[in-house]
Amino acid sequence: MDYEQNNYQAFEIEIIDSEQQRVDNARLDFIRKVFLMILLQIGFTFITTMIAYSQMDIIEYLSSISFLFWIFIILLIIVIFLLISFQKLAKQHPYHYICYICFTVSISYMFVYSTYHFPKYSNHIIALITLQIGVIISLLSYSYFTIEEINLNKGLIYIVFTITLLFILLFLYFRLSLIFLLILSFLIILYGLHILIDTLLIVNGEKHELDIDDYIIAALMTQVDIIGFISILYHKILSLIKKIQINSN
Repeated sequence: MDYEQNNYQAFEIEIIDSEQQRVDNARLDFIRKVFLMILLQIGFTFITTMIAYSQMDIIEYLSSISFLFWIFIILLIIVIFLLISFQKLAKQHPYHYICYICFTVSISYMFVYSTYHFPKYSNHIIALITLQIGVIISLLSYSYFTIEEINLNKGLIYIVFTITLLFILLFLYFRLSLIFLLILSFLIILYGLHILIDTLLIVNGEKHELDIDDYIIAALMTQVDIIGFISILYHKILSLIKKIQINSN
């Protein structure tokens, strides 16, 4: 009797372990898909920016149309508004694909526009995107190489290692200011940490209440959250400056 009871308990534990393993695999698969969608987005931006850097005729034509820039600005605002205010609608097929494409194309055009109209800072813009794409590749690599649950500290090690390598390459190739690259690298490390933390919060159900199949929206929301964070930080700094000015008067 004791033998049968022990066998039953062992079988029950095995079922629980197997179920937990499936949950962990699903979570890890979700994180990989989120990182992959972000990589595709930034990769597209990188390719279009490099085309703009080469000053091709098609880019010159597109960048010369001034109202096109404002169309993409408005389109980006609409997508962000939908993601924040009508998330249930944005999650539905095919609206999540439409939001993803519109967001990606809008961001890419802004980088293309900036690279073409401000050639003096084109190397700085390319350095920014290069570090961004490097961070996402490092996070994606970590998610595929790890055999354990995604860990913030290990993710940071991957990020810092990748940024260090790219920092050296960019400094040697573009001859950019050392101070600029140091500040940019620090900001991109924070960007990578934000992506990692935000993704973990989403997959743990602590943010945005997304399903396991909503990795496209999750990838977009990590980007939107950054915009929101920068906006809040900007207003905080602005209010602090105003207070300082009032106190000084």
